[in-house]
Amino acid sequence: MAENINLKTVITKFELSNLDLARATGLDPSLISRYISGNRKLKKNSRQAGDIAEHLMTLADTTERIDWLKEQFEQSRLSTDITSVMGMKNNLIQWISQDGEVAVDNTNELPDADEAVEEYRGTDKQKKLEFGTLPIVSALEEEFRNLTFEDTVDFFLTSDRLCIFTNEVFAEMLHKAVAERNISINVVICVSGDTKFFTKIIQTYMGEMVSGKMRFYTFFGATRNVAEQMFCIFRNNKVVIITETSGGSAYPAGTFIEDTDFVREMGQSFDATYRYSQPLFNIYSDDYLRAMIEVLYTEYCLPGALCVIKDSVNPMYMSFESYCRVLRLNNSDDVEYTWKCNEYRRFNDGFESMLANGMPCREIISLKRLNAIIAEKKCTMAGLCFITTGFFELDLQGCRDILVGYIEYLNRYPNFSLLILDDLPELHSSSCWHVKENQSVEINYWNGPAPVMCQSGHVALAQEFQKHYETIWKRGAGSLGNRAYVISILKSIIRKMEDVLGV
Repeated sequence: MAENINLKTVITKFELSNLDLARATGLDPSLISRYISGNRKLKKNSRQAGDIAEHLMTLADTTERIDWLKEQFEQSRLSTDITSVMGMKNNLIQWISQDGEVAVDNTNELPDADEAVEEYRGTDKQKKLEFGTLPIVSALEEEFRNLTFEDTVDFFLTSDRLCIFTNEVFAEMLHKAVAERNISINVVICVSGDTKFFTKIIQTYMGEMVSGKMRFYTFFGATRNVAEQMFCIFRNNKVVIITETSGGSAYPAGTFIEDTDFVREMGQSFDATYRYSQPLFNIYSDDYLRAMIEVLYTEYCLPGALCVIKDSVNPMYMSFESYCRVLRLNNSDDVEYTWKCNEYRRFNDGFESMLANGMPCREIISLKRLNAIIAEKKCTMAGLCFITTGFFELDLQGCRDILVGYIEYLNRYPNFSLLILDDLPELHSSSCWHVKENQSVEINYWNGPAPVMCQSGHVALAQEFQKHYETIWKRGAGSLGNRAYVISILKSIIRKMEDVLGV
């Protein structure tokens, strides 16, 4: 039989010896040698192929190795979809095997008689224990698939130094679970005080943070642990305990526990810890309209440089008369109309006072969004902007008045700057971000059935979002950052709006 070139190639690529592979899988070293030489056929549906592939996956722990495997699969005309770890494993099984069959899950198939004798020696494989990031992720994927829609999972991290939590494969699994099944995740982290670890967590899960789908809570703990652990609690079902050596390079170990009493008591322990932790973000829904308004007042009307990214236009720049016109269209009650007009005056006066005193203010908006407003003859934004709940559709006249206000502010206040990008990054779709430099961050997120506001005074978090903002600002400041050029763009858009309005 022909030599198993693929198995030999991947063993060489991953710098494994036959003895290393034998020890890791529990197979007899002579059997490994016969698989490579081709004297023994490695079958896709065999236990041996599955365990060899599983160990090789634990070694595919770098982007370079994963990309190399994808290239091999592509050349062999195998699927290269690795959004599922099981898909990756099946590709690998097919690639290293020699019997020309499609890999299936058939754990009941018996091995050849002579293989049964030499298959596993000196090992006691425990099905509830997984070693390596990819096998752990593969097992966790199954747990997430079994969750009901909009279910909740609790995570507790003994340290923000835990590597697996920000591993790209592990993070992709969580991104997918949140997006496809609308899962909510509570994460309690014992922070070490080393900002580089905390920063990586923020960078990895920024999208879930701003949507409120992952809620982070922190408290300070020991500066050094014997081991780092993460507890994944699937309520009334299972607890997964993932353990890493502290600062080491050994594979993480994942223990999957289904004992009813253990799962229940772990849930109780999490609840107790959760109560004493500090939320990374305060989450406000429409039920807290007054609280949301005061957060906005703090952002716009108290000292401190303000940075805004808005996938819409900003009513803060409307004249008092223009704003009140819109309010009257939607508020027939005189008392309600009057107090809302007064509320806007309070905001507007406070904001102009800050600008007059030299407070720097920068805002980024999207040219794509401006053109969409013209086509749709309206602009959708959070109702909060007009002191109401839900979403608010501002008419084209109101949108035009905002752009006129932008120009007036640009002419009056040299410390106010506006940047118009062709389009905003996907992370900013249907949302408005405020960063009060070195003070706080506030995000109004509009992708759900109702607007959600996330606000935090966590300094490390504000600084990380500030870095994100600066990256976007620098991307466009060289081309559309010129003040006169921005005004010319606004005037062009205003003319198009006026043509539609017949002004």
